[in-house]
Amino acid sequence: MTPVQHLKALAAFVAVSLNLLFWCAPLLAVLVVRLLVPKARPAAHRVSCGIYRSAVAFDDWWLTRISGARWCRPRLDLDPESACILVANHQSWADIFLLQSAIVRRGPVIKFLCKRELAYIPVLGLIMMAFDFPIMRRRGRVGGSAEDRRRQDRERVRQACAVLLEAPAAMLTFAEGTRFSEAKRRLSMSPHRHLLRPRAGGLTAIVEALASLRPPVLDITIQYGRSAAFWAFLGGAGGPVTMTVRRFPLGEVLDAGPLEWLEERWRLKDERLSAAAAAS
Repeated sequence: MTPVQHLKALAAFVAVSLNLLFWCAPLLAVLVVRLLVPKARPAAHRVSCGIYRSAVAFDDWWLTRISGARWCRPRLDLDPESACILVANHQSWADIFLLQSAIVRRGPVIKFLCKRELAYIPVLGLIMMAFDFPIMRRRGRVGGSAEDRRRQDRERVRQACAVLLEAPAAMLTFAEGTRFSEAKRRLSMSPHRHLLRPRAGGLTAIVEALASLRPPVLDITIQYGRSAAFWAFLGGAGGPVTMTVRRFPLGEVLDAGPLEWLEERWRLKDERLSAAAAAS
């Protein structure tokens, strides 16, 4: 990166942080109204979603116009008031900004499962409560079989996702569980060249929790140009980013089985990323 790109990255980091802090005051006001006036919850939800989209719009403007970051925004026909499930590969903290740009501007807001302990962090906790992020409670007593623990985990996810029945959103899961790196790929003995092994636990629990809504499942492949590093993305030095989206009915995922469906999607995703890497 050049010195100018480093300065752009620093400016973008400051701008994104200030943008987040700027919206904390109106979010707090909306949250107070919602808690004191239960009948105002639907209106408060709409206002919160408007704030979410405004924050994303500012981040998009700064990153594209000032930093010079480049990415394609796929054309999606999503109902802002309906739920959907997002499954994506995970390479960088930039993934969140890219997914928000692709989904939130004209579709539902993105939410993801959060640990209850995070609710006590001032800014993050406010965001989680204001936007009704599903919050996972701590696991109960240790003991029982592995299957019992997995069943308890799925039940906690179901309970946490119950909030989406009232406030639909796009539920995001990074099936790899962590950001990709070559060291992690070798350590996990992943069969893929550009991906870690997918884990089906999160998708299975979310699918079970939202089964009554029958939301579509969007498989998103994020492909970076020169670098997936977050700092390079903020400074506009990461090269163009491509997002490829495939849409599936929930029934297809259930019929195949979440693990089998994920493994097949990851095989095709890795082929696409390998072909793109060979062509560059």
